[in-house]
Amino acid sequence: MAKHRIGIGLLFIALAFALTAAQAQTFKTVDAPNAFETDLNAVNNANTAVGDFLDNNGLQRGFAVIGHKIKIFDVPNSSGTFARGINDKNQVVGWYTDSLGTQHGYVYDNGKFTTIDPPNTQLTNAWGINNSGVIVGTYVDNQAGVYHGFVLKGSTYTSYDAPSSVLTELLGVNDAGQMVGIYNDGTDQHGFGLAGGRFTDITYPGATVTASDKINKNGDIVGLWGTSSSGPFDGYLLTGTKFTDILAPGSTETRLRGLNNADVIVGRYTDSAGTIHGLAIIP
Repeated sequence: MAKHRIGIGLLFIALAFALTAAQAQTFKTVDAPNAFETDLNAVNNANTAVGDFLDNNGLQRGFAVIGHKIKIFDVPNSSGTFARGINDKNQVVGWYTDSLGTQHGYVYDNGKFTTIDPPNTQLTNAWGINNSGVIVGTYVDNQAGVYHGFVLKGSTYTSYDAPSSVLTELLGVNDAGQMVGIYNDGTDQHGFGLAGGRFTDITYPGATVTASDKINKNGDIVGLWGTSSSGPFDGYLLTGTKFTDILAPGSTETRLRGLNNADVIVGRYTDSAGTIHGLAIIP
């Protein structure tokens, strides 16, 4: 497995961001059936969204929203299924928990689940997939127990570590191969972009926690930010160098996880009673 540590001398770029309020948008609640908690995590250009939910029996299950219908899916013989990415071919990636409590990545294609585990790992999470089938995610190595980002192209894994990081996760990839993710510098959590071997720091102004979850063909990015590692968090849309803060109406917290090329956004929000709902935002 090839491994890259991105040189900080070349690649650390601070962006100057402007802040704006959210423009007029339609916020829609999405709740899976019999769900205690619902998360929407990615949406493709046909507006098919995927996510996962915790049912009333405490089981984590994957689901897709296709039109007005919800399709539930579970990795066979697993104790939990998480769905985190989808492309325009309706290939889904995520991870599942096996009977021993270990998390493995997967790709779900035409009703078939295929496990994704880079070599010598103790945990794998697959977070995003583009239309070429390039998959990004994170793994924990067997040696030091450190989180690394990975890219899977065909059968080849490439590992990435952000500069001066103690943790790196790749969360999203677009069709141009531009990627986004998170890293922790030992004090704060930051988002980042990665394109052509060039690392770009993404930190919401004033935040100690920033996550950059998905990126579309226009380079627009969604994620979350907060001033404490325990939250609460707001969502954001980053267009160029402009951050737009997004908080679902009436919510105490909003986390944005995915978007498509038309800037249809998905995520989750917490209501005043503490219940977590899936969220779709239509521009």
